[in-house]
Amino acid sequence: MSTRLLRGLAAVAVMTAATLVTAGNTASAAPATLPTSNSAVIGSSAQLSPEVAGTVTGRGPDARQRALAAYWTPTRMKAAKPDTEIPAVKAARDNARDRAKSATRPQGPSGSIAPAAPAVEPKASGSTVAPSDMSTQAYYPNYPVGHPVARTSGKVYFTLNGGNYVCSATIVNTEGKSEVWTAGHCLTGNRAWATNWTFVPNYNNGSAPYGYWYATQLWTTTAWFNNNGDFANDVGSAVMARSNGWRITDYLGGQGIAWNYPIGQYDYAFGYPAASPFNGEVLTAENGPTYDGGGGTIYMLNYMTGGSSGGGWLMSFDGNWGYLNGHNDFKYNTLPQYMFSPYYGNQVADLYNTVRNISS
Repeated sequence: MSTRLLRGLAAVAVMTAATLVTAGNTASAAPATLPTSNSAVIGSSAQLSPEVAGTVTGRGPDARQRALAAYWTPTRMKAAKPDTEIPAVKAARDNARDRAKSATRPQGPSGSIAPAAPAVEPKASGSTVAPSDMSTQAYYPNYPVGHPVARTSGKVYFTLNGGNYVCSATIVNTEGKSEVWTAGHCLTGNRAWATNWTFVPNYNNGSAPYGYWYATQLWTTTAWFNNNGDFANDVGSAVMARSNGWRITDYLGGQGIAWNYPIGQYDYAFGYPAASPFNGEVLTAENGPTYDGGGGTIYMLNYMTGGSSGGGWLMSFDGNWGYLNGHNDFKYNTLPQYMFSPYYGNQVADLYNTVRNISS
């Protein structure tokens, strides 16, 4: 581990006053940018890496999904890296200390979208394996397969500039019923878009009880895409293709989302930390109030590590459903007990309102 960085993920970007860690370190030609009426948001069609594209036989979505299913073998998924092994690629803004002193506040009227139960009770396959004990203040909720939090949370696998990486994400309720929510750095880095983007809901010890879902579009804020030191805007969403005719939220349900709420909400954080002392095999949780992190960020007591990036923070959580108002994003090496998130303000409203009607 670097003496300068406590790295935490292609899932937790970690910085020292502040150095960014993201997946991949070279730029590549980006796919065509998707049209949007909001310049604060940027999106791309989800692409296959050249290696996977070369294995596609036939045409259409089914051919693409067969190629992705063949690529993401258990061996490749196990080898996918949290950013403990990724070099720092970009320094954050020079005025990071000044930004850290600036208070984070609501940026406009508050807004929220309620969670949604699935249209039918989904059918799971496979079984779970009890996790081993860990000496950490994080805990395993040990939800059974099909619990609303378990099935709306999941692991993300993607390729960026030749490397395979792992993050976490949450299904969020939208009119399009096709969106998952994560960190921006789990979708793009150094102005390149991730490829082979795959979501595995309710992952547990190698089991995928609800199968593998593949992205058709990737979206983030323009501020994050252009400047990977702008952690206040490190948010993102992926639009998922249908699986067996189902849109993902219709099949599994979706958590709610909220923006411009007061700091200090009591949140429940979820994710799949893969860096020591965790192994990324089971859903992990933390809970506690949020605090002002300055510069458009918030933080909470949260010992999760790399691989948990993008995992949702749920406020107004009733044990099954809640409202996303943060996610595992980055840490300072001097404060490993705290996890930071972008404050969910206008940038979240802009991104959500851009993707909410997109349907697979």
